[in-house]
Amino acid sequence: MSHIVDVHMKARDLDALAEAGDRCGFTLNLGQQSHTWFGRFVGDTVPPPSRSPRDFGQCDHALRLKDHRAGDYEIGVVQALDGDGFDLRWDTWGASGRRLIDAAGPEMNRLRQQYSAAVISARARKKLAPKGFTTTREDLPGGRIRLRLRRR
Repeated sequence: MSHIVDVHMKARDLDALAEAGDRCGFTLNLGQQSHTWFGRFVGDTVPPPSRSPRDFGQCDHALRLKDHRAGDYEIGVVQALDGDGFDLRWDTWGASGRRLIDAAGPEMNRLRQQYSAAVISARARKKLAPKGFTTTREDLPGGRIRLRLRRR
């Protein structure tokens, strides 16, 4: 069985994706052109829109669990069809899919949250540090993140 899912997230900053992945227990492998999944689409789910099942498993980069074991699935980072950033694709089936969900969160909520925090922090540092601001991050209970911007 396969349960390929496109994550509702557009990654435009690979550095931020690498940071977010690291915080969730992944390593971003730049240039990896295939990602591990069930291996064939069996038609038991609706494929992601505008994507052909024959392209499943192909990617431009991949997120791999740091504690990757043989046969574990990976998250494919695939150039968006409109050319604006990257889409994430993963297979949620079985124990390997469960390991991805455990690390990235249901519907990749944890990874998306970490990615957003990384993007915001990077933008704040780039644009506001020259004006005398510092950015700090605090990880709170329950998985929440607090970003603070302070004038020096």
